[in-house]
Amino acid sequence: MKIKYLVVVLMLCCGCKKYLDGKTDKSLVQPATLADAQALLDNYTQMNTFYPSIAAESEDDHFLLPASLLSLPTTLQDNYTWATGAFFSTSDVSWKFLYNNILAANMALETVGKNARTPQNAADYDYIRGQALFFRAFALFYAAEYFAAPYDSAAAATTPGIPLRLTSDVNEPVTRPSLKECYDRIYTDLQEACTLLPDTRDHLSRPNRAAAWALLARVALTMADYATALDAANKSLAGYNTLEDYNTVDSFAATPFKSLGPEVTFHAEALQNRAIFSPTAKTDTVLYASYDDNDLRKHLYFYASGGGYHSFKGSYAGSNYYDVPFIGLATDEQYLIAAECYARLGQTAKALEMLNTLLVNRWQAGKFHPFTAGNAEDALRLVLEHRRKELAGRGMRWLDLRRLNLDKRFAVTLTRVVNAAVITLPPGDPRYTFYIPDIVVKTSGLSQNQR
Repeated sequence: MKIKYLVVVLMLCCGCKKYLDGKTDKSLVQPATLADAQALLDNYTQMNTFYPSIAAESEDDHFLLPASLLSLPTTLQDNYTWATGAFFSTSDVSWKFLYNNILAANMALETVGKNARTPQNAADYDYIRGQALFFRAFALFYAAEYFAAPYDSAAAATTPGIPLRLTSDVNEPVTRPSLKECYDRIYTDLQEACTLLPDTRDHLSRPNRAAAWALLARVALTMADYATALDAANKSLAGYNTLEDYNTVDSFAATPFKSLGPEVTFHAEALQNRAIFSPTAKTDTVLYASYDDNDLRKHLYFYASGGGYHSFKGSYAGSNYYDVPFIGLATDEQYLIAAECYARLGQTAKALEMLNTLLVNRWQAGKFHPFTAGNAEDALRLVLEHRRKELAGRGMRWLDLRRLNLDKRFAVTLTRVVNAAVITLPPGDPRYTFYIPDIVVKTSGLSQNQR
């Protein structure tokens, strides 16, 4: 089986572009057993660590000094400055790895479908199918967030989405269904995964039911479907709700948080990225100053990196480099999703309860005083403030900017100063969507995004 697995991996790594372009046949090798399907999904390097980091180049949690910016390849400089009219080769890599994962998930689903579900294999059958649906939804979600416009329910039915590859057939036509169709498919995959995956956590590189609910909560929040997001977050926390007391974490350590830590529900990392490499990338000074001195995140997430600046070190990926962001699922995010949704639904007390449950674990022991708010609007602003502080360095800021910019109360204009020139990125700008790789557009006929 190992030989067969290696051949399948080679096919995935070498044939991804052909899969996207629909120009080859799939006769190299086909997995046949449930064990083969599980082996596809257990390819940790591919399925857990090759996710895009291009958004981190463009968000506002960090900035680059002039010499650091000039040392980067032109494509990274373009992303950092939100350039228009240039093709970014980084998007080619990001697209390729996302659709490589979709291909692996589809092959696993098809392999499971070739086998009869029996009383003897039912648990494995359901578990593997649930994992494959989760991985496909995870990759489709990020493809939509990077290569399609922000989700707006009023326009989603007519907004171009991303290709929905639901089989391993490379000869399928490549099209752009509506953004609503794409998110409907992500919903459908995750809802089924929630019924198939077990509550147990045999390894954090594999999703369980709590992880599937957590991803559904993230997706629903992105869509402003707050009732669904709240329900999913609460169901995820019902399955696993551990929070780490930051008083027990060594703030002097170069790597304060270990990989697969106690809050992690599902482990995933983004690709290394020189534009956000620590200490090259400097933490936004306003963001750093916003942390209370008794807020342990100020010292666990950041360190002094010279010149009066600070850089990020608090990755849940267990790395002391900001160029390997943790983008997986963790309980702290679920508390914040629940808190935000309670506030948006007018339940101020519940919103504060969820927020304070999280923050008491972030404050110096004996120094925490529960936050209060006079109304749901104030509670919402408080939750969003701490969401940015809590999820710094996780690739979530770009996703949040995209969705929050649709609400005038929370829309912001980003600013870069490069060679004395002021560059801005206003809310709703088409530069919040990345280019589809040129090779895909040319070979498939897909419409290109505008920037």
